[in-house]
Amino acid sequence: MAVGDRVVCGHNAIGELGVANGSRGTVTALDPQARTLTIRLDGSGDRMVTLPRSYLDGRGRGERNRRVDLAYATTGHRAQGLTRGRALVRLTGSEDVNWLYVQLSRARQDTRLYAVVGPEPQGAGELDLPEREQPDGYLQLAQVLSRAGGQTLAIDTPTSLDMGQLSTAELRAERDRLRGQLDQAPRDRRRELARAIAHRQQAEAALAAQEPATGRQPTGMLGSLRHADQPASTPGALAVATQQANRAHDRERALRQHQQRRHGWLEANAHLGPQYRQVVRALAWQRRATGLAIEADRPAYVLEVLGPVPESTRGRRAWRQAAAQVEDYRRSYQITDPDRALGPEPHDPAQRAARQRARTTIERVQAKQRGSDRDQRQPTSERHHQPRPHQQRGRHGPERAAG
Repeated sequence: MAVGDRVVCGHNAIGELGVANGSRGTVTALDPQARTLTIRLDGSGDRMVTLPRSYLDGRGRGERNRRVDLAYATTGHRAQGLTRGRALVRLTGSEDVNWLYVQLSRARQDTRLYAVVGPEPQGAGELDLPEREQPDGYLQLAQVLSRAGGQTLAIDTPTSLDMGQLSTAELRAERDRLRGQLDQAPRDRRRELARAIAHRQQAEAALAAQEPATGRQPTGMLGSLRHADQPASTPGALAVATQQANRAHDRERALRQHQQRRHGWLEANAHLGPQYRQVVRALAWQRRATGLAIEADRPAYVLEVLGPVPESTRGRRAWRQAAAQVEDYRRSYQITDPDRALGPEPHDPAQRAARQRARTTIERVQAKQRGSDRDQRQPTSERHHQPRPHQQRGRHGPERAAG
């Protein structure tokens, strides 16, 4: 914090200091040595209050709010009673219409709604879950307007973790726990079911071709299955076709039952997927913040292995990701070596695997930088007219063929 910052108090001390939970003001002076903070409270005739060390550092283990926090953003409950010129409202779609009415009535001139967005750190195939599109701002607003603001019983409220209060180690433990539960879901066998349906249709067509004179029509999934105990007078080709059709029907039925069990499991555990994505997203934001902090600080051990920060946007992004992974490895295994980024060679198999992943990321960034240096040293004319490797071989490579 600095002089001039807007702050809010998070603890009641009315008798001692005259401040309550939610009191707002502006920082006028601070003393880092004495651990005191002087603020000018709002709406009290410019009354000055000096918060001592006992108030600032007296946060107990059961307290969730900070004793003093920046007041540029606030929760919906604390915003009740405030009047401002402009209001920027964060909207997730989980609010109700009463909450939205309070937020829309805070500003005198302008109110803007912002839908929550964020980077998806994992690819679409990372989870074996049904695909869901990200809702847009209009859909989130419609969800809020359609949700009544009635009170919810405590027994009906789902428990959710406060990602901001969890450390990186706790977030990883929660991610591994949720991933272990998600791995218990029955495997998705949609492709096998599609192939089984096609195979069953082919088997029925082959059976129909073998029995044109009998007048019997091939049955579908709802019909009666043929049995292998055909009479002795049935020709051999017809018996084989009947047996293949029966097996195709049995295979399709078994796969359909498996998919039904999978859908039932996903419906019963529908909360696991969003919780896992939330934890992974929080870890991704932490890695991004770590990369930005290292880029600003640029410690010597990072510059030693990664070199200077590239000027290109893609190169800078790769540098940040590698630096964040290096710093994450050092924090996870308490590496304090100021000269070596990854420290000494470990003996623990898990730490050795994590060190190898970090080393691979470092080598990838180093290879990109070496390639960039070669391109800069090579004249432009040679760079354009030098034949490519696949042109020297006289045939197209897979990258060229794929466009």
